[in-house]
Amino acid sequence: MRVRTNYSWILLLPLTSLLSTCIKSLDCYRNKHSFLTGIKAYPDKDSIAIGDTIFFEFDEPTTLKDQITNQSINYDNAANLGTDFGFGELIATNQVSDQAAGKFNYYLILGREIKRSDSNKYREYNFAEISSRYKFKLAIIPQQKGVFKLFVGNAANVYRTTDKCTKSFFTIDFMNTNQHLYLNEVSFPGNIPPPGGGIYLFKVK
Repeated sequence: MRVRTNYSWILLLPLTSLLSTCIKSLDCYRNKHSFLTGIKAYPDKDSIAIGDTIFFEFDEPTTLKDQITNQSINYDNAANLGTDFGFGELIATNQVSDQAAGKFNYYLILGREIKRSDSNKYREYNFAEISSRYKFKLAIIPQQKGVFKLFVGNAANVYRTTDKCTKSFFTIDFMNTNQHLYLNEVSFPGNIPPPGGGIYLFKVK
C-alpha cells in the first residue's frame, strides 16, 4: 500500500520565516521611545543689528526620560540625532518669504553640518556626543534687515550605531528662551503662537 506523505508543513516553513521577517521589518519603522528635549537661543533680545550674533545651543544628557513609558533610557551612540533650521521672513500681512536662510552667516561651534540642496530655505545639523551628553552650538549673524521667523525641527527615526532597528522620536522645543512670539503679528495679525514648540522670532534693524 502506498503511503501519502504530507508536505504541507515543509511549505509553511518559508512562509513562517517570511512573516517573522516582515513583522521585524515593520517593527523597525516604529518609534520605540519619545523624548522631550530643549534648545535655547541667546542673547535674549527681540531686536538686533546687522552683524550681531544669535547663538542656538542644545545640551542634553544621553540618558533621557521616555515620554511613553516614563522610564529613564540610556540612548547613547545616536547615529543621526540632529535638527534642521527653517527660516521665514515676515514682510507684511499675509506676506511671508521662505527663502530667507541665505540672509545669514553661519558659524558651527559644536556639531556637524548636513549638506542640503535647498540651503536657501534650510540648514541641517547633527549633534555631537561629548561626555555622555548630546551637544550642539550654532552662531548665526544676520546680513540684512527684516523680521524673521525661525523653525527648529524635531528629530524622527533616530537610531543608535549599536541598534539600527530601534527608532526614537526627539521633540526639540525652545526652553529658557523668550521666543518673541508677538512678532508673528507682522504677517498674521491676532495670531500669537503659544510658548514652547520650535518657533523663534526676532527683528534685525
